[in-house]
Amino acid sequence: MPSEKRARKRSQREAKMAALERQRKRRASIRRTITIVVLVGIAVGIYVAVSSGKKKVPTSTSSSGDTQTAVDAVAAKAGCPSSPTQALNKPSWSTAPAMSINPAATYTATVKTDVGTFKIALDAKDAPQTVNSFVFLADHGFFNCEAFMRVIPGFMEQTGSPNQTNGGTHSGPGYEFANENIPTNGYSAGDVAMANSGANTNGSQFFILAGSYSTDSYSLFGKVTSGLSVVKKINADGNSSPSSNGVPPKIVHRMLKVTISSS
Repeated sequence: MPSEKRARKRSQREAKMAALERQRKRRASIRRTITIVVLVGIAVGIYVAVSSGKKKVPTSTSSSGDTQTAVDAVAAKAGCPSSPTQALNKPSWSTAPAMSINPAATYTATVKTDVGTFKIALDAKDAPQTVNSFVFLADHGFFNCEAFMRVIPGFMEQTGSPNQTNGGTHSGPGYEFANENIPTNGYSAGDVAMANSGANTNGSQFFILAGSYSTDSYSLFGKVTSGLSVVKKINADGNSSPSSNGVPPKIVHRMLKVTISSS
């Protein structure tokens, strides 16, 4: 009997120890599971944080790049070079064209761009030489594919350079002509005037005012009469750097074609 009693007690101890071991293993398994869940949660949190950070990195630069690609595609479809900075092979003349317009007539320039169309009422009465040259160049396709290579938001946008460089480099049709119709009270938004590199050096480059400008150096020859929203869009994509020469617009827009009508 004593031996049987001892055997029962030993069996009970072994059963108790086995139960404790199973309990210990269950607790260890639970701890491992909790640890794994916590680690996975931390890993997911880090991944989400990093991914969110990466999504915020692309700024207006990538957006601008996408927009530039889109407007370049529009220009290419119109027959322009794929790059807005590629110099254009334009004709050249040694002297300004002979007078061929009627200063008493009404002339309108329809300017088609990669973001829309605007119209300019040309002032043939007060700026006959300038309008005559502008009409001549437009009729010869000189302005087709020309970039707005100098654009200052809130101020102006300049175009008409065959080499597609910023306004600091003077280039034109090979001839120059004298100033005329210089305003005495400055310029206002929508005014269209000739750009120059000094008095009486007008050629093909011109600018459109986005705001008022108090000066007396440039031949005023037209006014935007419709499509001013297009002009504003081009102006908004400019570069506000104080040093505008040599600084291209954020988005380089182009004239696709300029056509002249008269009545």
